[in-house]
Amino acid sequence: MKIPIAERNILISNSYDSATDFLKKCGINNYSLITDLKNECIKKSRSEVLARIVIGTGCNGTWLLTGEGEPFEKGVKDLSKRERAELALKEILDYQFDESEEGMKEASDIQIKLAETLTDFLKNRGN
Repeated sequence: MKIPIAERNILISNSYDSATDFLKKCGINNYSLITDLKNECIKKSRSEVLARIVIGTGCNGTWLLTGEGEPFEKGVKDLSKRERAELALKEILDYQFDESEEGMKEASDIQIKLAETLTDFLKNRGN
């Protein structure tokens, strides 16, 4: 059985002509990602991948992480890449983690990945 977050990744990718188009739009170089999710080779998506999906597609970050809400907020697809990035960041900052030990570990893991992603972004910004 596929994990729910994998199902939501696949659902978003299905709105594109191909998985490759979807991944290129999101700036994801792992072109086997969708196939791996469909075949259950990947048990969970990394936070960097999720952030890229939110930024690249404009999907609702809360929905992608939790399944709550709608896949796309009204008008999000019409936002600029910068506006989608700001919206994604807001979603991440507003996300409420479970205060259990597992929830705190998840929060810590995501904070580390976000720091790594932002560092990479800043390094590559001038290229």
